[in-house]
Amino acid sequence: MEKDPEKMIKKVATELSVHVTTRSNLFIGGSPSTFEIGGVDLFTVTNQEGLPYIPASSFKGTLRHIVREMIESHGYIEGITQAYTQYLMGLQEKNIQECEKYGIDQNRIKRMKERYDKVIGKVSAEYLFGIEGFNDTPKLLFNDLMPLGDKPVKEEWFSIDSKNSIELSDLGGVPQVAANPRTYRVVRPGITFKGDVLFYNMDKLKLDEQSLDSEILSFVKEAMIRFNSGHYRLGNSGSRGYGRVEIQFDEEDSSHG
Repeated sequence: MEKDPEKMIKKVATELSVHVTTRSNLFIGGSPSTFEIGGVDLFTVTNQEGLPYIPASSFKGTLRHIVREMIESHGYIEGITQAYTQYLMGLQEKNIQECEKYGIDQNRIKRMKERYDKVIGKVSAEYLFGIEGFNDTPKLLFNDLMPLGDKPVKEEWFSIDSKNSIELSDLGGVPQVAANPRTYRVVRPGITFKGDVLFYNMDKLKLDEQSLDSEILSFVKEAMIRFNSGHYRLGNSGSRGYGRVEIQFDEEDSSHG
């Protein structure tokens, strides 16, 4: 029987819409476009229309750092870890049976088992961000966050900011201190971006046959809310005051399945 692609997608994904609003200047290193004039040393990343955006990799990287810090203290962690352990052990057993069924060489089966044992030995809630070397595992999929609203003048999205760094050198054996002024083109405060996070294949992540969908969703939202404390900065130059953001969610999550 032919499968309905739309129903298949709904079966494996839950979508969380995220709004990210800048509360300080935001700088995510990018390259200037052909038409951007000189006088600026460092440019924040822009899309093909010259508008700022937040790359999925940047948001994912900081969120992963937050989750790593939560691993030792959060109540949901143990359940998520156990669910990944059960999932990987079940996958390992299934693959071993398939290999034996088709007469695969025992050395290959041994290497495959060792590969699974290695990732099972390191299992943690960080697997929500993917498992290196394994495809189609339950994980979060991130999209780029795009700016909301419209501005008649493109430069209204940006600020030009100057920072001064102090560099030490011992040129000629004589200690010297030099100021190195740098000019940044950054996203100004008050700009809101929107993006989606997909909960991919989470229906495969169960604990004693019980779904963890709601627990994982709550855990991920709690991790994101930690951006609002101001302790976690998005993008580059957080130590210089950049990258403070506030997270909000759509009133109703777009959930499927």
